[in-house]
Amino acid sequence: MLDAIVRGLFGGGAPRQRPQAELDAYRRALPYLNDLESAIQTKILGVPLPPGVGSWARPRNHHYALVLATIARDLATIGTVLLEADARDDPTTAGYLPQVTFDQAKSLYEQVPKFVARAWEALANPRYVPDVSLPVPLGPRAEAEGKCPLVYLRGVYSATHSLDAIGQARLGQFLETVKACGVVPDDQVKSALSDLAQLWARAQAKYQFSSQQLALVSGGNVPMKTHEEAEHRLWDALSEHFIAGQMIAMPELLAGIGVLAAGRDVSYDDRWFLAEPKAAADLYGTEFGEMEMKVFWREKRWRTTPREERYLYDCAQLVSRGAIAVVSRWSTCPFAPLFETRQNVTILGVPLPAGREFYLVMDDDEDRLLVGTPKFRRTAGYEEEHDTHEESEDGH
Repeated sequence: MLDAIVRGLFGGGAPRQRPQAELDAYRRALPYLNDLESAIQTKILGVPLPPGVGSWARPRNHHYALVLATIARDLATIGTVLLEADARDDPTTAGYLPQVTFDQAKSLYEQVPKFVARAWEALANPRYVPDVSLPVPLGPRAEAEGKCPLVYLRGVYSATHSLDAIGQARLGQFLETVKACGVVPDDQVKSALSDLAQLWARAQAKYQFSSQQLALVSGGNVPMKTHEEAEHRLWDALSEHFIAGQMIAMPELLAGIGVLAAGRDVSYDDRWFLAEPKAAADLYGTEFGEMEMKVFWREKRWRTTPREERYLYDCAQLVSRGAIAVVSRWSTCPFAPLFETRQNVTILGVPLPAGREFYLVMDDDEDRLLVGTPKFRRTAGYEEEHDTHEESEDGH
């Protein structure tokens, strides 16, 4: 056994750097999720709906409890499947994990208690308002040094397989509840159900494609670029299922914004769509502008996040009502509009008074809302992006 561990740590297969025992405390604490789910079954799912009330019309805090419990369960499932897949696929090094597997499982396990607590709070408080934007994207994503160990990629695929099976069961149960309530959904609910079907179809398509990617990198030595692309595809398939699970639990998250609520893939031709129009006209086709935009999207893997899409949708709606207005552009990529409130509004759960400027930092998927005091300092030109974002407080 010692020889096997040494081989795993220093040679042969995926490097073994961290003992799995460091994660055992998280796994032993997971049964408290069962208590939460039992309470949800007793207080929400097991309670007959009043006559004439559809399942989509449950109290709002019940929907929040459902989606927050779903997040907690899926985070725990992914973490556990990563460990189980590693033990199954590489039993000679049982008890030790590649650094990336350890980091990923730990980062997901650490979030579970927070979402469990939020779900209990939602269950108890009819006026509950979550302190996180929904849907919650999967992350943070752990990164390997060099090529990602194959045993980890197999774990990511296995986790997607698990969420796919869980999601199919949840979706079937949800649609059966909709059918059994005997109430005809209104147009808004029908639209959300159609969007949910589309989102789930997209998640399953990515899951099927990810199996091809796994087979590709399992076949032997492949170029680094091909390996990295396979890593991204496998992670995207898992992320898509993580988001879809939340939409099944709370379809109203799709309201208005539709399937974009899960984020979207951005083509090269659409690379400037986030930029304020004048900034795009100034920088489109220039060496500086194109290089900045290329790096921006490459670091985001050419995809928007759910929080960004909600921000874009809400801002468009508020602009159309005259509640906010574009007053400038940010000086760093993606050179997006800087807004000012004309009325009291709420942006991504943050209440803002009239006369306050705001901007969403979207590089590296940071998605941090900046708020002026009440305005930001202006700059004459455009600036190169920096990893430390030191310019973000005054860079517009």
